[in-house]
Amino acid sequence: MIKNTLTLLLMVLCHFAFAQIETDRPDFTESPNVVPKGAMQIETGFILENDKLVYESRLGSLLEKLEYSYQNFTINTTLFRYGLTDNIELRFNTNFSCNQFKELKVLESGFVNPTAEFYGDSIEVGFQTSFIGFKTNLYKNDKMSIGFLGHLYIPELASGDFAKISGQKIAPEFLIPLIYDITDKFGIAIQYGLTWDGYTPNPTTSYTMALGYSITDKLSFYLEPYGFLTNNGDELHLINGGFTYLINDNFQLDLTGGFGLNEPAPDNFLNCGASFLLFN
Repeated sequence: MIKNTLTLLLMVLCHFAFAQIETDRPDFTESPNVVPKGAMQIETGFILENDKLVYESRLGSLLEKLEYSYQNFTINTTLFRYGLTDNIELRFNTNFSCNQFKELKVLESGFVNPTAEFYGDSIEVGFQTSFIGFKTNLYKNDKMSIGFLGHLYIPELASGDFAKISGQKIAPEFLIPLIYDITDKFGIAIQYGLTWDGYTPNPTTSYTMALGYSITDKLSFYLEPYGFLTNNGDELHLINGGFTYLINDNFQLDLTGGFGLNEPAPDNFLNCGASFLLFN
């Protein structure tokens, strides 16, 4: 009886020792590797994003500026990952957001002081469109790993001000991430993606390239340029960087900040969260 108990305890300890958490957050590049079979991983956090657009028009000496400011506070973004097999995981993501829009009209002239007219603001609150999907690992060796992710964004899962808008359909997303370990401490990850919005047949194309460095066994840093070519032709280019800290093999904290590199991209954002690896 004692021998059997010790054997079972040793098996459990080994299982925990070799199943260190590997997350898809906080960067935009997903991990190509899946969670262990039978395990549930929860990755959660919040995002604060700020942006401002300014449109100018001139009539003689009068300059008119129309400013739109935008703040998106994702109160809780959560990704659930479940290891269905040794090579496939199931995924479900949900975001509860509060978006605020402000409109301000500013008149400037060389002869009078600038005047501002506040047009008002609006707030959107609710669950944004969630996705369900899967991840599988296509190839893996000691240095490199390649994965494939497929998601379906389902408008019926949205609520509040983000509830399904007439005409919006279920929209797919496909991501192909790759990671390569250059040394024991330094690695690179890239990703190519196609995402549809449920309105048009044209997808948004995305790219990422993340550079990661392990400062210690627990603390890591990454820097990631990334961008989107939207279905209406706009290009958004951004960069972000941050830290992850491994509390233990099954619990990780993260902190990220980033900003846009061109006018259509958001001005800046802050992202903070935690990830937990749970076992049956």
